[in-house]
Amino acid sequence: MVTRVNGFSGMDIDSMVKSMMAAKRVPLDKLNQDKQLLQWTRESYREMNSKLYDFRTNKLTTKYGSNSALNAQKAVLSGNTTAVKAEALATATGLDMKVDVTKLATRTTYETAGLGQGIPATTSLAALDGVDLGSMSGLDMEAYLKKGFDISINGETFKDKDGKSLFNGMTSISTLVATINSSAKANAIASYDEITGKLTIASKTSGKDGVVAMGTPASSNTLLGLFSTKKVAETNKVTGATNDTTLTQLTNMLNGSALTDAEVKDIKFSINGKEFTFKGSDKISEIVTKINADTDAKVTAEFTNDGTLKLTGIVDNPGNPKGAVNLSGNSYGFMKLFNGMKSNPADSNSITPTIIGENGKVNINNVDIDNVTSNTLTINGVQLTLLELTKPGEPVIIKTQTDPSKAVESIKSFVEDYNSLILSLNSKIDEAKYRDFKPLTDAQKAELKEDDIKTWTEKAKSGLLKNDDIIKSVLSEMRSIISDKLGPLSTLGITTGNYMSNGKLVINEEKLNTAISANPQLALDLLQGPASAPKEGILDKMADKITVAIEKISERAGTNRYSMDLTSTFKEESVMGKKMKLYNSRLSAMTTMLNNTETRYYKQFTAMETAMNKLQSQSNSLFSTGK
Repeated sequence: MVTRVNGFSGMDIDSMVKSMMAAKRVPLDKLNQDKQLLQWTRESYREMNSKLYDFRTNKLTTKYGSNSALNAQKAVLSGNTTAVKAEALATATGLDMKVDVTKLATRTTYETAGLGQGIPATTSLAALDGVDLGSMSGLDMEAYLKKGFDISINGETFKDKDGKSLFNGMTSISTLVATINSSAKANAIASYDEITGKLTIASKTSGKDGVVAMGTPASSNTLLGLFSTKKVAETNKVTGATNDTTLTQLTNMLNGSALTDAEVKDIKFSINGKEFTFKGSDKISEIVTKINADTDAKVTAEFTNDGTLKLTGIVDNPGNPKGAVNLSGNSYGFMKLFNGMKSNPADSNSITPTIIGENGKVNINNVDIDNVTSNTLTINGVQLTLLELTKPGEPVIIKTQTDPSKAVESIKSFVEDYNSLILSLNSKIDEAKYRDFKPLTDAQKAELKEDDIKTWTEKAKSGLLKNDDIIKSVLSEMRSIISDKLGPLSTLGITTGNYMSNGKLVINEEKLNTAISANPQLALDLLQGPASAPKEGILDKMADKITVAIEKISERAGTNRYSMDLTSTFKEESVMGKKMKLYNSRLSAMTTMLNNTETRYYKQFTAMETAMNKLQSQSNSLFSTGK
């Protein structure tokens, strides 16, 4: 570190160095300004990317691209209206229908016996298994999680590439359900009811063709057993153990160790909420007696001659009518001493369908339609959702009417969104550019007021995308799509404004209402495309052009082509990303060079000051000697 000396010669060295460095910092300031302009330009591109993405995805595709958005047909129900839900599609033929539902299609469904209330979907499978992961040692937890829980649905066994189950003690019920539902091979729908504690697995396909083949026997579905009340907790056999065997001896038999009673830690765990603590010196017979003597545990303990510990719930016990055996705490560590606990067997309902999938049956206009495989079907352009059986002699009467109001509102909204987008795009490419207003340096900001800095910065940011080729191109292509369809659009009352409006659309609402009432299909075919050429609609064509523009912006500025987030990070491998890397590299090198130069200047002045101080001392010494 350089020692900066001032005062011996009376010179202001800091000011002199600062003055000498000012000229050398000009290239650095220029480079920082260029970097700032590049950053602002990327942010402007990200703003345009966001608007284009929003218009394409949320407006053209989602909002206006759905069949219902421009549908001018409406289904009117009378009679037994709770039995059927009806939605007239744009293709509705206008034929009145009388509907009798005589049988609903059902899904093949498996349902566990259930655990009762109070178990939310966030509960872990370990908790259902009576294991507290927080009370386990690292080695015990590793061993327990390796075990996993198995289930097989339509041949899908939910294993990873190493053959390990995807479901272990840390898996929550909600994650389990989501994993099953996302599996294409399983082709099933899982759900969990927090009111009953039941796990349900049903075929995705209704009717008799809907298949849910659960792996059998119950041992291949150890996961399902977690969702049934455990009435017996039984360990595996421990060879060589007797009623007089202590927990210390069981520990040594398990680990091949030679620990003493004092070296074995106490084991705590709970049975039905009653906590027990056992020491290493406790015999198995003493443990059994202690559990049986405690009425709060609500279980009967037994150690059999073949070396098995069994806990059986006491049925009809007050507070435990089902005879449940709920373990918690370090139950895993305790049961491990007895060679581990057997998996809770799956309830019979878990491996046997509680509902067999059957086809439905409906009568429409006195014609029976058998073998209905789904409770949602489309007849005469009306989508019917069968909800319940109709009462005898009380059919659902469905009439279709032309109702242009929703289509009109959708088209008006589309025109507003389109005009808003082209206004934003035009404002960017027409924005004034102030070439004399460069980004302010830190030194310049220090000399200005906050309002002046804000005004200057606004002018410096202005016009960064003036006449931008990507934006001009997508604007031109969108206008061209509109121009090509001006004839049919004018029939709907939609025209373009004058030249100065830059392609803005103008709508005659009265004419639009009349046109849709007369020909509901016209707007649908024009905007969404006819059934024979669905990609030829205005919406799809615009979406395709905007997609190209978004990709070009992404390649240039590094914006996220799959998001409208204005805080998303830029990709470094874009054109501007590489340029930004170069700026950062040059700035780092230039800053190092300037720091070295400044250090050299101070060293030189320090040397000069030191020499002058020495000379002054020698001179004073000579004068004092002469006297």
